[in-house]
Amino acid sequence: MACIQWGVDFYTGLPDVDQQHNKLVALANRLCEAAKHDPELLSQAFEALKDYVVEHFSLEERLMDEAGIDSDHIRYHKHAHALFVAKVAELWEGRNDDEGDTLNEMLAFLTTWILQHILHTDREMASAIHTTLGTEAPHNMFTHY
Repeated sequence: MACIQWGVDFYTGLPDVDQQHNKLVALANRLCEAAKHDPELLSQAFEALKDYVVEHFSLEERLMDEAGIDSDHIRYHKHAHALFVAKVAELWEGRNDDEGDTLNEMLAFLTTWILQHILHTDREMASAIHTTLGTEAPHNMFTHY
C-alpha cells in the first residue's frame, strides 16, 4: 500500500507543478516500499527522491518569482523547502544509529510534510500565482485549505 495516495486534491492548476507533484508522491511511495525490503533499494530510492526534490523546489521557486507573488509568501515557501531538505538529510544520516526508529521517523515526516505542503502551502502558492496572472484555478479546489 502507498504511503501517500495521489488524488485530485493535489492539483494546483499549474501543469508542471502538478506533474512534478505526481512524480514526487511516486518517489515517496517508492521509498516507503523500499524501506520494507532492501537497504540498497532504500538508498537508491532516497537518492532519487533527494535529487528530485531539488528540481521540484527550484521549479516552484522560479514560478513564484516569475509571477511576482507576495515576497513574504515566497520567503516563507523557500524557507519551508530548505527546512525540509535539512530535516530529511538529518534523518537519513541518523538512520544507522537506530535504523528502524529513525527510518520510520523519516518516512512519517516525509509523508506528512509532502501532504501538508502540497495541500496547503503549494495550493496557496498556486492560488496566488493564478490571481497574479489572471488565470483560473481548476474547479473550486482552493475552498478548503
